[in-house]
Amino acid sequence: MDPPVVESVVSHATSKGVKVSYKKGTTILHEGELVQNAHFLAKGWVAYYVNNLRGESKIACLVGPKRVFGLGEAFDMLPINSSVKAIEDCEIYLVSKADLIESMADNLEARIAVISILYNRLRCVIEGANLFSSLLSPKERLINFFVSMLQSYECKKHGDWFELPVNLSHERIGEIIGASRVTVSRIISKYKITGKLKNCKNKLYVHRELILEEYGEIGI
Repeated sequence: MDPPVVESVVSHATSKGVKVSYKKGTTILHEGELVQNAHFLAKGWVAYYVNNLRGESKIACLVGPKRVFGLGEAFDMLPINSSVKAIEDCEIYLVSKADLIESMADNLEARIAVISILYNRLRCVIEGANLFSSLLSPKERLINFFVSMLQSYECKKHGDWFELPVNLSHERIGEIIGASRVTVSRIISKYKITGKLKNCKNKLYVHRELILEEYGEIGI
């Protein structure tokens, strides 16, 4: 997952952008749409969905708070080949393409910030291909998913437990890591029995011991 944007981007988006709220489950960007604005996600989580030839959709990636999405799409002005849906209630600031161009023309820091956002998104796509590669076992992919969530700067620490920042069903997690709902449920159940995973108030908690044993130190 790409890191949160720098404070100057937050300040620009919240001062120049138009604030819009979306309820959980709302489609923010539709497949085939021409994107007119960059979207700064102030609160909540969204997911990119891709569709197969049968019309079935699955989650391709997640975007968390203080991240930007739709930036590259606003510049290339081509119909997008995915959709973006709110998976929690969201607060978003829409920044127009014209404003972005004006800011970049007048401000070197703004140009660097835009390039950084686009580069981080590309890097995350490449990292995602490695983290969830079919060459890895479903268990390894699930552990990588946990680690990517814990490294999102959004997790809460409770002693030796880490609270995942977003609540997803086993089916949705399976879509992200390329495994069936049954497989994800089986692996999670196993770790719950050993005391390394637990649920509380619709949130999934990961014990530090699980990460250390299956992945290694992650510096959080």
